[in-house]
Amino acid sequence: MDTTDMTNAVVGMEEHEVTELFELLVEEELTITRPPRSGLIMMTIKDSLGTDFHLGEVLVTEAAVAIANSEGFGMVAGEQPHKALARAAADALLRAGRPELLCKKVRACLARAQQRQTVFLAGEAALTASTRVSFDLMPGA
Repeated sequence: MDTTDMTNAVVGMEEHEVTELFELLVEEELTITRPPRSGLIMMTIKDSLGTDFHLGEVLVTEAAVAIANSEGFGMVAGEQPHKALARAAADALLRAGRPELLCKKVRACLARAQQRQTVFLAGEAALTASTRVSFDLMPGA
């Protein structure tokens, strides 16, 4: 699981899933090196000509933790301090290569959240697709 997938999995977690992730880490010596804090970042996208366009500022919450001299960083959209800490803790744990069994459990927890989110988004896409309108301006063309 790469860093983008990990972030998406944590962002899509429900509160009980975040709690489950923290419960997996209860035995680890986790140090919060940067407590959760809110901030704004500029969202930049490419316009239709490929030029950078600054869409606006996005509220984010960021945090950093350390496990066994391995630092993890978490940044999530919105005011979500628990999810920022969960993302940072998962990152630190997986970077530190802590006990393999624990890493497998954390990866499984993230994978379950990611799978649930994939199913939800597929359902949303299906609902959206059902509202698609076909404008046939020149029949038979």
